[in-house]
Amino acid sequence: MDSSEFIGLTKRTAQDKAEAKNAIFRLIRIDDRAFFDYPLPDDVRTDRVCVEIENGAVVKAAVQ
Repeated sequence: MDSSEFIGLTKRTAQDKAEAKNAIFRLIRIDDRAFFDYPLPDDVRTDRVCVEIENGAVVKAAVQ
């Protein structure tokens, strides 16, 4: 899975894309609101996409 394909998508569209790929969708940050103490999880997985959203669009995504 290529994380760059999530850049620019809305939260809902990114969630739908992750679900279609049988991947876990993890929201890391929306604007100034962080959802986790650490930006990315410690464990490494190939079926999880972690995203950061600004102004309604994904600006950063990582398969992690």
